[in-house]
Amino acid sequence: MRSTCRLLSLTLLLSLIGTASAFASGFLIPEQGAKASSMAGAFTATADDPSAIFFNVAGIAYQRETTMLGGLTIINFNNEFRGDPNDEFSSGATAKYRRHTFIPPNGYGIMPIGENLTVGIGMFSAFGLRTNWEDPWIGRFSSRDANLKTASLQPSIAWKSTSGVVAVGFGAEYRRAHVTLARNIPLSGSGTNPFTGRIIDIAKAHLDSEWGDNWGWNVGVLLKPSEAFRFGASYRAPMDIDLEGDADFTQIPTGNAQIDALVLASLPPDQKISTTIPFPAILAIGVGTSVIPTWDIDFDITHTTWSRFESLSVDFATTPAASFERPQNWDDSLSFRLGANKHATENWDVRLGVLFDQNPQPTEAVSPLLPDADRTGVTFGVGYHHGPWIFDGGLLVLNFADRSTEGRSVELNGDYKTNATLWFTNVGLRF
Repeated sequence: MRSTCRLLSLTLLLSLIGTASAFASGFLIPEQGAKASSMAGAFTATADDPSAIFFNVAGIAYQRETTMLGGLTIINFNNEFRGDPNDEFSSGATAKYRRHTFIPPNGYGIMPIGENLTVGIGMFSAFGLRTNWEDPWIGRFSSRDANLKTASLQPSIAWKSTSGVVAVGFGAEYRRAHVTLARNIPLSGSGTNPFTGRIIDIAKAHLDSEWGDNWGWNVGVLLKPSEAFRFGASYRAPMDIDLEGDADFTQIPTGNAQIDALVLASLPPDQKISTTIPFPAILAIGVGTSVIPTWDIDFDITHTTWSRFESLSVDFATTPAASFERPQNWDDSLSFRLGANKHATENWDVRLGVLFDQNPQPTEAVSPLLPDADRTGVTFGVGYHHGPWIFDGGLLVLNFADRSTEGRSVELNGDYKTNATLWFTNVGLRF
């Protein structure tokens, strides 16, 4: 009972602080455990620590000690924009993201029941987005700041056969989400100052939702036909979260009394808004082997149904004419992950990994809101376990392919260059 109370206290505390935002494949953040992330996320057929609640819930069935595991991921990224030299509007323009460091936490607790069952609960922030541009910013009429935050709490249960050959698991995920969008509004018509030739900013629009929520589910299976090979599969169901909030409009004085009076008369009033965020389904299939002594190697293929993200729509309650819809038309994507764990000594493990994430975003949808790109990554990490204690840490370096709008954007043409570094750590205790 005391272990159960500790488990629930830890996950409740982490769920209250687990509202970080970040930047990942699309807006997925798969780095939800230090050991798995140090193996490039290739963990579906391994799933041998409590973060299996996220990666493959069936894996907790093989873990026969009450264990708590908590940690975080530190994410640093930057993005540079360079205008298309062939575009009259953006030619010569440059910009960067504001410097941010994101620290989404994760926490897991598991407890075996009898010989075959294990129950657990996990907290993680598996989706997030932040694109915040420094001033002066030519793309401010498209997006100045976009911020999507999520937090999930997942009670789980898993069962393994007496022979240990097969295990299955189920999780019920409660997910909360919040979104903020900010941009400037230009003067309609030509929108330029006749004396300077510059676009005239007449207002700032700030859209801020309240927290919305919904329930989803996930399942996993793990097969261990021999000591040398293992096979795993995990499926996380798609989910829609409806959000409601407020739109605030702040006038920007132009210095021209006539223009300012016209703007004041035509500016929409502050009002209620609504939108829906479609989250994808995630299917991961993995194969693992320990045929090389002291090495555990795992290869994963993950399919993500980003095609659900067809558009970003925001409805305005008071002035429906101000409602907008931005087509996205993303494609489903694949990622490929290869990871290894080397048992270096009785207490130390060393981990390596490589990954390739396919970009789901078509060229026409590349914008300041989210300039996505294919990315490759390499990982390194270590693990230390002594008595009841577990310490894991690692590093992921992501290299994004340069992404160009190829002159096909209706918002802003140019090239985006992104890179990111992620540090992860977990501390655990077995009872």
